[in-house]
Amino acid sequence: MQNCFKTFSAASVAAALLAAPVALLADDHSPLKDASFERGLSAEDGGWGLFENSLFSSSQARTGSHSMYNGGLSKTVAYPPYFVGTVAGSFQEFPAEAGSRWRLTGYGMTVAKLLGTPAFGVVQISFFDADGNDLGTVETVDNMARAKTSNEINNQSPVGEWVFLDTGIATAPEGTAAVQAFTIYVDFSGSNTAQGVYFDDLALCAVTGEDDEGSDLCDAE
Repeated sequence: MQNCFKTFSAASVAAALLAAPVALLADDHSPLKDASFERGLSAEDGGWGLFENSLFSSSQARTGSHSMYNGGLSKTVAYPPYFVGTVAGSFQEFPAEAGSRWRLTGYGMTVAKLLGTPAFGVVQISFFDADGNDLGTVETVDNMARAKTSNEINNQSPVGEWVFLDTGIATAPEGTAAVQAFTIYVDFSGSNTAQGVYFDDLALCAVTGEDDEGSDLCDAE
């Protein structure tokens, strides 16, 4: 789903997110701030940039009392090869270098079966160069056919159960200057209904060893 979300992330909040640069961290730390969404930390405070119908929610939580909700009834946009779609999400951005390796994990849940196909929620890593150009995206699923998989929240996911989501390891391509960690809800069915996905307990891990999968923070609990 490359290039779909850069419109929302480049200009308005990137400066705030990069105002306090974060060095590449050891693999036993996660640079994400407010990864469980308990503090409601916005981009202006170095936390989450939100676009479209996204909010810190107190109605559902895997741990603590809050989660991130990305939902429908958002702006309708044309995305080839789909005719129309709605997208909502949250993200944080950090400095990164070409060749660095990253893994993003978390949990997702829906409180009702998602209507329409495809409608889904994922966690996502995206890389950008110094000019803000999208260099590539790694999601919890790796094809636009939307194969049925436990690594996304879709209309086959169990309702009311938190599902572990894992991008696997993503390697920053040549020219990388920044990495972004996303939660994303997309509905390409054209229904634009009031449905969405809750996310909680995210971890972004820098992977340093050849066979390392990152910090234990990125493993399922």
